[in-house]
Amino acid sequence: MEREPSSLGRISRRSAVGALAAVGAGAILWPGGSRDRVAVPRGRVELTYWEKWTGRERLALQRIVDRFNHSQNSSWVHLVPISDITSKAMVAIGGGDPPDVVGLFSYSVPGYAEAEAAIPLETFAQRGLPPIDWPSYLPAIRNLLWHEGRAWAGVNSCYTLALYGNRALFMEADLDPDLAPRTIAELDSLAAKLTVTGAEGRIERAGFLQNVPGWWPYFWPTMFGGNLFDAATSRATCATDACIDAFSWCGRTAGRFGVSATRAFAAGFGRSMHTADDPFFSGRQAMIVQGPWIANFVRELKPDLDYFVAPLPVPESLAHAASPVGQIEADVLMIPRGCRHPDEAYRFLLFMQQPEVQEELALAHAKPSPFLSVSPGFATAHPNRGLAVHEAIARSPAVQTLPRTRAWKSYADMLGSAFDAVWSGADAGAQLRQVQLRAQAAIDTLNSRRGTRSAGATPA
Repeated sequence: MEREPSSLGRISRRSAVGALAAVGAGAILWPGGSRDRVAVPRGRVELTYWEKWTGRERLALQRIVDRFNHSQNSSWVHLVPISDITSKAMVAIGGGDPPDVVGLFSYSVPGYAEAEAAIPLETFAQRGLPPIDWPSYLPAIRNLLWHEGRAWAGVNSCYTLALYGNRALFMEADLDPDLAPRTIAELDSLAAKLTVTGAEGRIERAGFLQNVPGWWPYFWPTMFGGNLFDAATSRATCATDACIDAFSWCGRTAGRFGVSATRAFAAGFGRSMHTADDPFFSGRQAMIVQGPWIANFVRELKPDLDYFVAPLPVPESLAHAASPVGQIEADVLMIPRGCRHPDEAYRFLLFMQQPEVQEELALAHAKPSPFLSVSPGFATAHPNRGLAVHEAIARSPAVQTLPRTRAWKSYADMLGSAFDAVWSGADAGAQLRQVQLRAQAAIDTLNSRRGTRSAGATPA
């Protein structure tokens, strides 16, 4: 098969070296010699597929890859685990030796698209290969896979965040576990009643803290109806009233339970998330915002945990809205420009886009399906009792995605620093106005480097 042109537009060996430097001072460990130790049938085109997943998630994916390998007689996919995959894949592309398929995050799509580091999927339909059935996807998922009017990626699982609560702790505190908080005020009230403090204000058990886990400090504006980015104008919008209200709420939480006490509580679980000592699994935190994958960890580490799953609480002014708020994100599959076997890689991507394949992966990862329709047995077999909540958020007209800008990672870092400052008592408005100015400068710089192009519409 003829190799794709090696010209990468804005990706060069110089930019590859820059990306390599951004990984950090540690050396990259390339996956040499890590291919499957199996006898590949003669005549197969061997594909290298880099993926970030480890543990149970990787094992589930390996089963699907094995099924693909035995479902046809033209290709053989080698699944290779890679850490820090976004940077390493860009380095490999810039160096002219990329994998055939790479598993990235949906927020990676704008950067790879604008750098012309991936092959747009329309290319393969133009060659006579089958097109992807885009109308079958959830609208929000299609938005994640497309950028500036072109499809760049296939989906490889999706998720939303929801509120999880420990029913036993509710009952212990004489609270009704069937009445999950609907509003921010109700959440604050329950958090206070469920919090247990010890000597010198030490938190023995938290009701709810926004810094546990500390994985998504940028998320809280979503619960207040705030949005971090206006895609139509390419403007950072984190200093709106709704976003400031959200960060101010986080600051009030720290003030109510003590900045030092809440930081010490969070630090005690820095390496314990998704282990037996996880604050939610161990009963040290009564409510937590988490993704659907948590159900798998509950089954493995605390199978007797009685928990509820509820939509995210919102301010009273939004409590009567018919559509739940939230964010949807996805893991994606992209075909790097310059890969050795692009057509065969696309056929594997097509296999992964089959609804039954995605349902198998969703069941194994305890996530919702990315498609509008699911099979009759999907919900019955699903390991997460809150699947309907996650599905409702994914299908909601109010669902958001992370900002679709190549500057997102630096923007997210700025928001994380602002969150930490507000948690320590800084003014939320002042912090977010400064972040908005700095984030906009980063966005403008990237836009000016590539030349602004008007964003195209996602297909209906």
